[in-house]
Amino acid sequence: MTTFETFTPHARPSRGRTIVLIAAQVATALVTRVRIWKNRRSVARLLDWDARMLSDIGLTHGDVYSALSTRADEDASIQLAMRSLERRYATQAQAKDRQVHARELRGSSARYQRKA
Repeated sequence: MTTFETFTPHARPSRGRTIVLIAAQVATALVTRVRIWKNRRSVARLLDWDARMLSDIGLTHGDVYSALSTRADEDASIQLAMRSLERRYATQAQAKDRQVHARELRGSSARYQRKA
């Protein structure tokens, strides 16, 4: 009885390819950590700004402290961007609500004036 064994080069990655893949993953993780560290330092520098300067970009000192209190492996600049967007959208929603309420008040006062 004769047996045949076939091996393909794609069945299992070679050691060299495995080492390259591991090195690439380590390098990516390292670059990500350095980027997060630099962004956290940039966010920490915002604490030197006064409240007026921070409000120009839609932030408060509390936002900066809150972003810096996140885990060390989270990007604080992304947290700040999210807080700024949340505040901007909330302000826009409040403005729309005020406009609707003003229209309702104008409409009810016009009806009241017609009755009198």
